[in-house]
Amino acid sequence: MICFSEVLMAAPVVLLRCGHAFHAHCCTAVLERRWPGPRITFTFMLCPICKRDISHASLDELIAPLTALRQDVQRKALMRLDYEGLLRGGQTETDQSLTSSSSSSALLAMDRYAYYMCCKCDKAYYGGEARCELASDARPAVSEDYDPSELVCGGCSDVARAQMCVRHGADFLEYKCRYCCSVAVFFCFGTTHFCAACHDDFQRVTSLSRADLPRCPAGPRATQLTGDECPLHVQHPDTGEEFALGCGVCRNAHTF
Repeated sequence: MICFSEVLMAAPVVLLRCGHAFHAHCCTAVLERRWPGPRITFTFMLCPICKRDISHASLDELIAPLTALRQDVQRKALMRLDYEGLLRGGQTETDQSLTSSSSSSALLAMDRYAYYMCCKCDKAYYGGEARCELASDARPAVSEDYDPSELVCGGCSDVARAQMCVRHGADFLEYKCRYCCSVAVFFCFGTTHFCAACHDDFQRVTSLSRADLPRCPAGPRATQLTGDECPLHVQHPDTGEEFALGCGVCRNAHTF
């Protein structure tokens, strides 16, 4: 169910705590390879058959840091969901952080928001809502062929001298994409922030002259949107300039 090439008896096997057996080297490879593409996802940690967490004593050393990362992403996603007023059942952010990762609010938060791994501090950072990436174009916004060194969080790519939040530090520092009104995911050339869609189309958008760039509201891939309201709900410089949005959690607290 993982390699689809060798019969089970052809290599050493582990019996997971869920009761399903797989090649030991296949389980190790899946956990070491982690998620496909730049966006952090955790389906690779699930048994291919029953979708319960992969768990075995021989794999604990690999699983422990991945579990800690999942908990961190869940905590950050639930905090953002809390500030947007979308938590279910009247529970607070603190209450929800202590619940199982299978709770409805946790699943909603993890599915709603896209997080990426900073190559410098090895922390997960927010990269916008997942639906924005899916709706940006019929073509996939990002592929597995990307440079991990371009994934840099706001705190590690402070080129616009954003002020550190007194409440949350640099953990939630965010930047606007230079070419549209989206939260930036990639930081390239040491100077430029891109959302996932604009990064995928960077050769075209970076070749546009200032006169050809869309005005706010600007959509992914430097497309002009109709209406007057910025998708980010902030005032910012013209498209084509770097701009620090500041602390994303505090900003959302005011926005929503």
